[in-house]
Amino acid sequence: MSTNVFYKVEIDTKDAVQPIIYFRKCKRCSTAKGADRQHNRIVNEVVNDWRQFSSQIRRYTISRVPADVVVGGYIR
Repeated sequence: MSTNVFYKVEIDTKDAVQPIIYFRKCKRCSTAKGADRQHNRIVNEVVNDWRQFSSQIRRYTISRVPADVVVGGYIR
């Protein structure tokens, strides 16, 4: 079992055809409640990091992805 979990962050802007996509890696939580808190923390950090561009952003999508899907920061 992997000790890390990956989050896929997609940011849809008003002008772009393709969303901005990047990945975040975090240590795997041992409980479901901890995983929920971690997801909420990642969401809050992403929104805070991109706050200066909030007038240009249409939607944030943050989801967990399996480790075998992410290789070197890219979708396999």
